[in-house]
Amino acid sequence: MQRRHILLIHTLVFTFIVFSSCSEQTDPIASKQQTYETLYGTATRVDNYPLFVLGYSVDYKFDEYLQTGIIPDYLASETGRKDFSCTCFSAFGEDSRILGRNYDWNTPSSYFILFTNPPNGYSSVSTVDLSFFDYNQDESPASADNQNTIRILPYFPFDGINEKGVAVGMNAVPYAQSPHDASKVTIGELQLIRLVLDYANSTQHAISLIQQYNIRMEEPPIHYLIADRSGHSAIVEFVDGKVEIMHNSEPWQVTTNFVITGLNNPHNAPCWRYTTAYETLYNKNGVLSMSEAKDLLQDVSVSSTRWSSIYNLKEGRMQIAMGCNFRNLHSFEVP
Repeated sequence: MQRRHILLIHTLVFTFIVFSSCSEQTDPIASKQQTYETLYGTATRVDNYPLFVLGYSVDYKFDEYLQTGIIPDYLASETGRKDFSCTCFSAFGEDSRILGRNYDWNTPSSYFILFTNPPNGYSSVSTVDLSFFDYNQDESPASADNQNTIRILPYFPFDGINEKGVAVGMNAVPYAQSPHDASKVTIGELQLIRLVLDYANSTQHAISLIQQYNIRMEEPPIHYLIADRSGHSAIVEFVDGKVEIMHNSEPWQVTTNFVITGLNNPHNAPCWRYTTAYETLYNKNGVLSMSEAKDLLQDVSVSSTRWSSIYNLKEGRMQIAMGCNFRNLHSFEVP
């Protein structure tokens, strides 16, 4: 669906982040935006964290990938297990239509906000962490050595929202075992997020799409929180060779880094970030403004929080704070 991307960058001051602390940054250092011409679109550096925005202008042919499950000329890298502590929540009380997500990872990197507009799918905005790729951070996104990594970025979204108001986030979990059907194509765990962003017009539609494929759990394995502007969210997990779907029975849901399936008492979950988010949403009956969602993400942030993204599903708007710099929110919009 060919539409022109609208990119709104509201912040004009940026900051260097101290990786060892997640205290709110108060002394931003001004920086001019820099642009880089890649083979796949113009990348703009908008934050010294560093954060780049890329309007991906080439057909990445995800529809062809879904027929084979193979990314052309891509060799997966070994990431190994690392400390992880991400938090994700939906908030649907009254007029709230929000998905919030902290991405926590112990390896500093470069980060991309990616705008995509596939010819046979929905436009979307998503995030990517380049620590998982063969990317030379001493060179610019325009360098020849980095072009192959830039090429495959659409296949590896970490969270995002599409033009239909469907948003998705993920968290690493200790274990996951997905079913396997020999008659289905197998796709990767992050390519599941691209499937949802490109083709799902609701949470239920996203679930039906996911069930058409085998999902290859990688290292670390993950689970998902999917939400839409109607107020429907669902947690998707892969447990003991089954797809477990948990729909929201309250106007909120929360995921962190443990398997939710079988959790009987969410007030007594084995994760302080989960109970903090859950109790806040419980006490507010799921009613959160964008500012309150930001405050909640700050409450559950840790020293390794790389970004905090807030998605307004009703307006198709995203805000992101890099490295707990909650004073400087970057805003983007997907039509």
